[in-house]
This record gives sequence, structure tokens and C-alpha cells, in this order.
Amino acid sequence: MLKKITFVLIIVLLSSCGTTHKLKKEFSKEDKGNTSFKGFVLYNPTTKKELINHNGKKYFTPASNTKLFTFYTVYKTLGDSIKGLEYYKTVDSLIIKGTADPSLLYTSESNKILDFLKNSKTPIFLIDATIDEPHYGSGWAWDDYTYYYMPGKSLLPTNGNILRYSVENDIISSNITAFKDKIFFSNGSLRRETSENKFYAKREKNKEYEVPFITSNELTAQLLSDEIDKNVVLIPNKKYNFKPLYSEKKDILLAKLLVDSDNFISEQLMLQVGYEVSKKHSVKEAIKYSLDNYLQDLPETPRWVDGSGLSRYNLFTPNDIIHLLAKMHDEIPQEKLFSYFPNKEKTFVFAKSGSLSNNYNLSGYLITKKGTLLIFSYMNNHFKESSSEVKNRISETIQEIYNKY
Repeated sequence: MLKKITFVLIIVLLSSCGTTHKLKKEFSKEDKGNTSFKGFVLYNPTTKKELINHNGKKYFTPASNTKLFTFYTVYKTLGDSIKGLEYYKTVDSLIIKGTADPSLLYTSESNKILDFLKNSKTPIFLIDATIDEPHYGSGWAWDDYTYYYMPGKSLLPTNGNILRYSVENDIISSNITAFKDKIFFSNGSLRRETSENKFYAKREKNKEYEVPFITSNELTAQLLSDEIDKNVVLIPNKKYNFKPLYSEKKDILLAKLLVDSDNFISEQLMLQVGYEVSKKHSVKEAIKYSLDNYLQDLPETPRWVDGSGLSRYNLFTPNDIIHLLAKMHDEIPQEKLFSYFPNKEKTFVFAKSGSLSNNYNLSGYLITKKGTLLIFSYMNNHFKESSSEVKNRISETIQEIYNKY
């Protein structure tokens, strides 16, 4: 029996070693005749051994793989629930201030804030305050301003700062009544003016649009007034002895951050982190704190500029991502950790993708056919072929590792 077990172990070892050698050879061969840039690292967190490292210390544009770092920063910094509002009550007024909470009229639990405002017996006043940085992130593509994935950041957002409207039988309907007279028919492709909330639609049956709107405190006061059917008055920014009002559970938003790859939630939660650690609603401050206090031991120092990965200024190495994923696995119970991730390949891959034009990356956890947990980061930058071809190659590699390791 002992001889049989030893024989089986030798066969398994030889099989995985052969696969490792084969994959290393394939990566090196592809590099010689390929004009794009590829990196792949495979790591066993149990043995703490690196199985494959191809261009692991090279910098790549991570796209939404950046959200892995955002996730960890938010997880480490914020409490169980997200601060939805700050408020100050007097005998004759309710004064409120935004906290960069993304959930109001955007996720399922946001009625807590609305109910609080509706139940107020006194007039409501909104502080005229803003975040401590521009509404758009550094390096975001300016011509993406009309797309749902790039709403601006703000201190008190509603509806995810996105207007949803549709056309059916030449009738336009929208989710925000304040914009009903701001949507027009057009034969062109423009969906919103660059510097004003003027939206366009085509006369096409069942056509639906999701377009970010330009935020302002005046507009926020108006939107809140319409929603709660009470007048919300904007007042100058002054210091009050505010109390917090909590809204959405952090875990709900973290799951949306990774599973839905929600850019808006990513940026807004980093604004909250920034305020928690520096008293500034600033993604930049949140990143600085995270790098100095949570991620100071990364193998290579990244260039990290936003929470979502929309910016092409971001630069991370596969080594950095492996290091982070290993750290997360050490600190978060596996079942809970995997619940935050998109689940691929029939439940044996728990990974986050990241895509921009000519870039596609996939990083996460893999449980092999033999039950071995492995961590991987597969990064592809600057390719001109279709992303589906790149995804197919990644899938083939992951499938081979699943079967052989």
C-alpha cells in the first residue's frame, strides 16, 4: 500500500512539474514573436512557493484589477456599515451633510436615509460642501463622460449619479423627474452635452440609456426635495456637531465592487476611506494611507491613482497582485473571501477581471481538481487582437492548471 501511495505521489508531482515546464516554455516562446505584453505568476499559498513567474516584476496597466487594492483598503478601514449622512438637529431644523456614501437610491438598503428625511418634523437644510478633489479621476478618458461606467464623484450622490431613460413609441420616460424636460430626440450619436445636463435619445423602440449627469449641490437639494416631497434648502458650509447616520452594510457594497466591478462604488468608498484617515474626502489620501500602512511590503512600488482602475496612469506588477491576494487569504476566512468574488469556470475560479481597450487581466484564486488552492495573476497589455481571443487563451491555461496541479 505504501509503495502504491508513493507511486501515485510521484506521478502527481511529475505531472505538475511537466505542466509547469510546459507553461514556462510557452510563455517564453510567445514573448519572442509577440508584440503585446504578457505577465503570469502562479503561487501556492500553502507551501509559500512560486510555481511560475513570467514577467512578474514588470509593470502593467491593471484596469479593474485595481479594485482588488480598493477592496482591501475599504475592508481594512471602514466599519461594518457605511456612513450615509451626517446630521445635526435643533428644535426647529435638521441640518445634513453628505459623506460620499454611494448607496442612496442606488442600492437596496438606501431607504434608511430617505425614511430618516421623510420622518423629519422640522425643515431640512443641506450643507453646501464638496469633496476635496475633482469629480473625475486623474487619467480618466474625457470622451467617456456619457457612459454609465464613468459617473463623477460627489459628496452626496443619488441614483449613482446616473440618469436612466428610455424611449418607447416616441415617448421618453426617466427615473429622475427633474430631468424630464432635459431629454430631447436627436438623430446623432451624442447622448449628453459636455458641460450641461442636456440629454439626447433616438426614436427607437425599447431603446434604453444610462448616462451620468453633472452633479451640483443645488441639483442634489432639488433631487432630494422631489424624492421625499419636502423642501431641502441649501445653506453655506459651517461646522456643526454632526452625528453619523449609517446606511448600507459594507459587505453588500464590497460584493458589488468586485462582482459587478462597479466603478462608482469603488471611487465613493475610497472617498470615505480618505475622510476616515485624513478628514478629507479624497481618493488620493486613501491611496497614500493604504500604501503607507497596509501595503508597504509590496514587492514593487505601484503607481496607484484611482479606486476603480479607469485610469491608464495606474501601474501594478503581477507580483504585487499575488502578494495582495495572499495577504487577503491570510486575513479573511476563505469562504467569506470567495463570496466577494465573481465566480468563474464552474465554481473552481474566484477571480477579478480587468479590461480597457487593448488590455485584459484576470487575477484571483483557483482550486484545482486535486483540491489544491493556487493564486494567479494573468496580465495582458497592448494587444491588437480581439479580447475574446485573449480570454480564450487565459481560459485554456487556467483549465490546464486545474487539471494537472
